[in-house]
Formats: sequence, C-alpha cells, structure tokens
Amino acid sequence: MRLVLGLIIIVTAYLGAVHLSGGAFYSFGLPLGGERAQLRQLASAFIEDIQFKDFDKAASYHEPDVAAQVDIPYLLQRLFLQKPETLDIMRYELVRCELDSSKLRGRVKVNIKVKNLLNGKIRKQDVMLFFYRKDAQSPWYMRLEDSLRRPEADQNKKH
Repeated sequence: MRLVLGLIIIVTAYLGAVHLSGGAFYSFGLPLGGERAQLRQLASAFIEDIQFKDFDKAASYHEPDVAAQVDIPYLLQRLFLQKPETLDIMRYELVRCELDSSKLRGRVKVNIKVKNLLNGKIRKQDVMLFFYRKDAQSPWYMRLEDSLRRPEADQNKKH
C-alpha cells in the first residue's frame, strides 16, 4: 500500500512539475503546461521545419495574410550569414519560454547547433523566437520577419 501511495505521489509531483514548467519536461502526451507548452511546441515544430528545409511550412507560423510573403531562406541567410542549403541543423534545444503579463506575447529562446556544409565548421547560435496573439482564445503567431529584418526608421521621429 505504501509503495502504491508513494508511486502516486511521485507521479503527481512529476506531472505538477511538467505543468508548472510550461511543458519543459516530457508530458507523456498529456496537455500540460498551458500557453508556454503551446509556444514550446510551436517553436520546436518551426525549427524542425527549417531543419528539413520545409520553408513553406516554416512560413505558415506567421499570420495567414502575411505567411506567403515571408521569405524564410532570406531570413536564415541574414541570421547565419550563409545560404540555408549549406547549413545542417544538427541539434536544437529550447532554452527558455516566457510570456508577458498580458499572456498575449511570448518568446522562446532556442540554442541551435549548426554545421557549415562548405567548410565543416560547427557553431552554436542562440535565436529568440517571438510570438503574439490577439486575445486569449486566438492562436499564436510568430514574428520572425520583424525580429530578423533591419528596422526602418520612422520618418516622423528624430533619428
């Protein structure tokens, strides 16, 4: 009886930790972790799409009306300073996931290990992926485009 009770306590504590961590630990397919788990899943799927060079799918994490205009290969080339087809994403790790106080904006820090296929050099690159939604019932969308392009100065403000 003690063994069963001890096992129940351990499993409950683990699942509680999964939920409180925002899905940072393995959840056995259970919907635990709330919004942060959703963002972790989106970020992981996005990096996997890039890893397998499915740039159309990677662009689909943006809002539908802008997804067709997002140039993922161009953005990757700006980030890694080489063409995406010469990159081999060997491994990635979701380091941190945060939500703002409104729970409408989030960001996921990803550490990516890439190999340059031209010279064989391996490097690590940290990438911050930004997400937003209109309200708590709306889906999350990525803002990769905004975070990797150079900002244009507002002509109505001082430079």
